[in-house]
Order: sequence, then C-alpha cells, then structure tokens
Amino acid sequence: MPNSCQSERRWTLLLCLGLAALIPTAAAMRCKVPYEKVQEHYCYFIADGEPLMSSFSNFCYREKRTSRVCLDSEAEMHVLANYLYANGYQDGTQFWSAGHRWPGDMRFYWNYFGRARALNYTNWLEGEPTPQMGRNCMLLTLRAGELFMTTESCHTRAVDICEQLLTNEPTIMH
Repeated sequence: MPNSCQSERRWTLLLCLGLAALIPTAAAMRCKVPYEKVQEHYCYFIADGEPLMSSFSNFCYREKRTSRVCLDSEAEMHVLANYLYANGYQDGTQFWSAGHRWPGDMRFYWNYFGRARALNYTNWLEGEPTPQMGRNCMLLTLRAGELFMTTESCHTRAVDICEQLLTNEPTIMH
C-alpha cells in the first residue's frame, strides 16, 4: 500500500502532465484573423491595397500592431516565396520587409519593433547590399520562384507583408 507521500507525488505528477497537455505548441497554435497559417510555423498577412508609397507608411505596425516579415532561414524564404506565387504575385513584385540599415552602421538588421536583430540568413541579389547612401531599406523581390533581398530607397513603392510569430514569447510593443 503506497504511503501518503507517494500518493501525493503521483497526483502532482498527473496534474502536471495534464496541465502540460493544455499548453499549446507552435504546431498547434493558430494564426490570428486575418493572418494565414503557412505550413507549420508561419503566419502571414499581405496588405491587399495599393503598394505603399514608402517604408514609413508601415501598414503592419499602424494597422496590425505587428512587425513586417523577418526571414531567419532559407527554409522560411522558400516557404514565403511559394506562398506569394500561389497567391498570384508575379516576378518582379517587391515587398517590404523589416530589414533596415541601422543608423551609423553600414550593416542591415531586422528592425523588430525598434530593436535591431541580427540577420541569421541572407539571400541578397547579386551586387547587394549596396553601400549607396539613401538605400537603407531592405525589400524582398520575387524572381524565378525565389525571393531575393535588395536595398532600396525607403521611398520605393512595395507591398507590405506582416507576420505573426507562433511562439510563447510575449510581444514587445513600443
């Protein structure tokens, strides 16, 4: 016959296991409306209106209180390119990303809610990134089934791609 300590441990273990089953995983999490879940780990929203006049007309932050897309791997780059083609976007279409040249630094970073995050993966178009002054924003350009990073003026017309992260980390708002 189990003693009371063994019985308590068994109930504690069962309670912990039951609670663990209720905690959502990234694969089980849902995207918030109107974001669309793409494969297991990505939620994207593409602003359907006219391409934005400049980077400063940030639809993602202004309307959705989220970030523009930050691509952290080759796999995510391919997933997004396939998603964009499946949605009818043609070669040459340009999209805003969260990539930006940080002031006083010639390198590009992901500008995630005003905080610089290192680029873990790059797929620059040949000759990019350019050191040319005034080309401080990173656009994503569709070409032959792939997305390439390009540097452009922040006053270029492009389509916004917003992302929702499927993590349990809190969203930092500024």
